[in-house]
Amino acid sequence: VWLSAFAEEGFEALANAFVGLDEELQVWFLKEQLTVWELVEGEDIPDAERDMRRFNTPDSYFAVDGRPDADSEFDPLMLVDALYRRDVHEAYQLMVAVRWELETTLVEESLRFRNGRVEDLGFPPREEAFVLFSPPPAKPRAPVIAAHPAVATLPAVYAGTLLERSLLSAAIGSLADDALVAQLERDFLHLVNLAVVAYGESPRDVTHVATTAMSVRDTVSLGMESLKPGSDEAAGVLLRSWSLVDLYRQGHTQIVALQKKAGTATRDPVFKAWLDKTGDEREDYNQDRADREFVQSLLRTPPRLAGETTIGSSKARSFVSVAEVATATERLTALVERLS
Repeated sequence: VWLSAFAEEGFEALANAFVGLDEELQVWFLKEQLTVWELVEGEDIPDAERDMRRFNTPDSYFAVDGRPDADSEFDPLMLVDALYRRDVHEAYQLMVAVRWELETTLVEESLRFRNGRVEDLGFPPREEAFVLFSPPPAKPRAPVIAAHPAVATLPAVYAGTLLERSLLSAAIGSLADDALVAQLERDFLHLVNLAVVAYGESPRDVTHVATTAMSVRDTVSLGMESLKPGSDEAAGVLLRSWSLVDLYRQGHTQIVALQKKAGTATRDPVFKAWLDKTGDEREDYNQDRADREFVQSLLRTPPRLAGETTIGSSKARSFVSVAEVATATERLTALVERLS
């Protein structure tokens, strides 16, 4: 296989050579070489076959097995690893395509059934949801009144999120335009539904939806803060000229650079070996374990903040401010300098 030559040059050369192919060829090649399992909570996947290595992607969304009948002169799992090191978001979307690319009528019907169940619950299709991981437009788009169906009362799982303190909540509270506030509530509901699908969460699990709603609120607030409004009222003005989807994308962009920096660090074999180290759960939780949780959470889609203390393992959460992103960047830089 011609990719073998690039594999000898390292992860970056291998990944760059592969993404230069037509997207359909990328999907076809990987489907020939790999079996991709989606790690969905509540759904079991078979154990890896004997003598077969399994690669769990850094974002924790997929388990990838090399096919025993694949004819390859190099390890295809190395290619998947290289793709994730190059760009987590692009690799994630490629794995989705490999997992669900229509191959037979049976697979097509299975995919349509699965997507149909999600859409029947009022959630958007995946291709629409993935816009959240793209950069915001050069020119912001204002919210459009009646862009989404009216709701008499915002469901509690969504409304409760906006009652908690955040820049987004304060900005909405500063608005006197009832029609705009009602539209923003509808837009927030739609945005959370987009995120549930894009994050790969189960729309049937209220806890997952509530957690996603908090993440959306915090990421929109981060996007607003990055535009330096200066006050709650000024942030309210932003809500007249920026749609919530674009503000989310603005916030997500603030942490993409941090995620890419973490991905680049994993190209170093020493750093990667440290990151992959599995400690004894009986050992005391220490700074080293906290730092690994911190980096591993940055590699997820979307990136999360974890490993904040050495008291014990803490649940990963969204970044809520520009200051947190800056602090995390400094921490990652120090880790790279110490370990590389």
